[in-house]
Amino acid sequence: MENSKFNKKIITALILAIVFILIVGIFLISCKSAVQNLSKTTQSEIPKGLDVEVEIKEGMNLTQIADLLEEKGIVDNALFFKIYAEEKGVEKKIMPGKYNLKTGSEYDEIIKIISAGPPVVTFKLIIPEGFMIKQITARISEELPFIKETDIKEALKVENYNYDFLKDNNQNVENLEGFLFPKTYEVLQQYSAKNIIEMFLSQYQFETSNLDYSFALKNNLSPYDILKIASMIEKEAYLPEERPLISAVIYNRLKINMVLGIDATLSYFLNKWDQPLTESDLKTDTPYNTRLYTGLPPTPICNPGLDSINAALNPANVDYLYYVVTDPVSHKHTFSKTLKEHNEIVNSTTTTK
Repeated sequence: MENSKFNKKIITALILAIVFILIVGIFLISCKSAVQNLSKTTQSEIPKGLDVEVEIKEGMNLTQIADLLEEKGIVDNALFFKIYAEEKGVEKKIMPGKYNLKTGSEYDEIIKIISAGPPVVTFKLIIPEGFMIKQITARISEELPFIKETDIKEALKVENYNYDFLKDNNQNVENLEGFLFPKTYEVLQQYSAKNIIEMFLSQYQFETSNLDYSFALKNNLSPYDILKIASMIEKEAYLPEERPLISAVIYNRLKINMVLGIDATLSYFLNKWDQPLTESDLKTDTPYNTRLYTGLPPTPICNPGLDSINAALNPANVDYLYYVVTDPVSHKHTFSKTLKEHNEIVNSTTTTK
């Protein structure tokens, strides 16, 4: 008799449990149906598979995130997405940031994306060897739409930076020409103009910190002087093997206090590169006119690469004083020791043409 009563109690408990589960299930289904009915109009207007940008802001809780995702049409129901995310235990793993999500996505896919963090947006910035500050400024403006040209100009001021190589003991470093190291850079979207210039300068420091300046010091040339020589080599040499030879011509002329006669320095001052310099141009009174003034120009005339800097530090052991282009296709130069020999080469080249 007691067993019979006990069995009845167990059966009654099981029936009550089943009824409870059914009631909960019906309640959840009703909730889902109610929420879907409330958002039916909005959801029906948003087709699946559309790309939508969603920003999860710092401090947003799971309820706010779920509501945002439903509002954008990414998930069909905020409540059920929230319950699903809680079951997966990902609430604290969701990363703030901007995401490109698709409407009508599966919950698992959304959770996977927003837990991994927003994609890192990078821009490739190519600075070729020999580019001048004006060209670099234009390149940044073209390739990095989030950087303003006015901000670049402000970032290019020498006083913004505290690098030792910008504090030449013998000369006043007027601008950053020469120090913006040419290279292919990866730029993040959150970078400022100053961050980008800092990146160029840091690269210059890294590339040049272990170079041997002993030969330059023996010739009373500072690191800034070397950069000026390297910039002229960069503009004059088209063939890699000619860099040390052009460097030697510059050193040899400096030793005897002879004008360098490198027209690229005047082209830099006049910003005239696409047309030949005229007789009037060649009479321009400026320290950048190395036909009129002996010694090096006041600043580098471009931003040279490492090969040209190395050539400026290691000139060829030759006694050439002159060179002239004798092959207009390859831009190959012919070098000579005397003015007589040089003139003969020039006349011969002119006659051949």
